[in-house]
Amino acid sequence: MVYTTYKYRVSALDFIAKDRGNIYKELTADLQTILRKNAQQANQEFFTYKSYTDLLKMPLNNICYFVSNSANSHSSMMQTVDGQSIQVNYNLHEIEKLDTHFFRAHRSYLINPQQVKRIDFFHHTIEFFNGDTCPVSRRHEKKLLGLIKKSD
Repeated sequence: MVYTTYKYRVSALDFIAKDRGNIYKELTADLQTILRKNAQQANQEFFTYKSYTDLLKMPLNNICYFVSNSANSHSSMMQTVDGQSIQVNYNLHEIEKLDTHFFRAHRSYLINPQQVKRIDFFHHTIEFFNGDTCPVSRRHEKKLLGLIKKSD
């Protein structure tokens, strides 16, 4: 069963043994954990996008940046905090119109300012919390710095 758990990316919340401890207490604690996680997700903001026939949601906290797709000018690639690269059927200009949370740091990059770890003014790059980097244009550096200071 362990292989099946990993295959479906299911995680166990707790292991409750029938013959040990107080089952009622353990179940109550687990239910409180679930309710707390659901409340956090309810307050979370999402980036909603259409993928062919499906409407998908990605939490804003999970998106680092969008980069234009050189193979297809009508799409872009969404880079997530866990290193995934997801093709989105919108170009950067359309994403800017859809959601105002993102900032145009460069002609080919639309970033999430909440995920910026630091700005390197000497090399004109942005480093994200997950270790990814992307260029930032010189004329947008100060505006980005102001956005980051405002969110802190």
